[in-house]
Amino acid sequence: MFIKDEAKHQELKAKGHEVELLLQSTDHSEQDKQQKLMEYLNLLNAERAADLGVIFTERMLERVGSAFEAHPTADLAVDQLYTCLLLQQFHSMLFDTWRAHPAIENCRNALTMLEAEGRWSDCLRYCQDTANTYAESHFWPEALDYAMHAHKSARELLKQDIRVLENGELIDMEDSAFSIITCALHTAEGMTPELTLMLQNDLGSEHFSTVLAEVQDAKESEPESDPVELTPEYLAIRFELEEKIDDALEHERGYYDYCKEYWMAKRMILRSDYGIRWKSPAALNPNEEFH
Repeated sequence: MFIKDEAKHQELKAKGHEVELLLQSTDHSEQDKQQKLMEYLNLLNAERAADLGVIFTERMLERVGSAFEAHPTADLAVDQLYTCLLLQQFHSMLFDTWRAHPAIENCRNALTMLEAEGRWSDCLRYCQDTANTYAESHFWPEALDYAMHAHKSARELLKQDIRVLENGELIDMEDSAFSIITCALHTAEGMTPELTLMLQNDLGSEHFSTVLAEVQDAKESEPESDPVELTPEYLAIRFELEEKIDDALEHERGYYDYCKEYWMAKRMILRSDYGIRWKSPAALNPNEEFH
């Protein structure tokens, strides 16, 4: 995540600068650029240098985004979305996936273009992973939005009788429906009649009922959470709240018993800064163990 060895940190940082210069050079082939890029990204992953990965992919995303705005093409849109996925992955390693939100928002035009041009395989991969990113942060309305986009992509691919993606992944609408229902049940509206009808039409009533029951069983086994998290007042301040919690914890995340420190900071900040009373999962589930 954060490399403690300063010499190693500087070495990887310098390597990243070299790769950036290579990517912008006209003296190398695209194949060579992609190879060097993948080698560097794999190195960052191997060294768990997520902080450098975030910095590197943010700069890549800025360049690709500017190129897309200047000359919007499907190929640049794909580059933008896949660079955004890399950024999301590094943020996940840092346990701060909410920080990917501005980048994801900036990629909406690229996603819209790919959907308009029927690049459904690219849309499916991007939307699946982005829905997971938001779900990891418990930002359920956003997770539901991208789960819906992923489901639409799967539907369109199956209409074309495409059942396997290029990476060998099977396309299954029950999987995307499972994601939609999971996200929906974590929102204030829950499974609306419109969502229910759409999934019944796509899956058939019997298969829909089976998937719904599976999700409900899984949700019942989850620890209870405070319903205040579904209110408009809470949803409006989530990103600012996470920043304040991060500052309070001095940007240290992911250690043993981290969740307890996180919940304590969250409860105090919600009470003092927003006047919101919130109970942690530990308080609401006294018989559960959390680390």
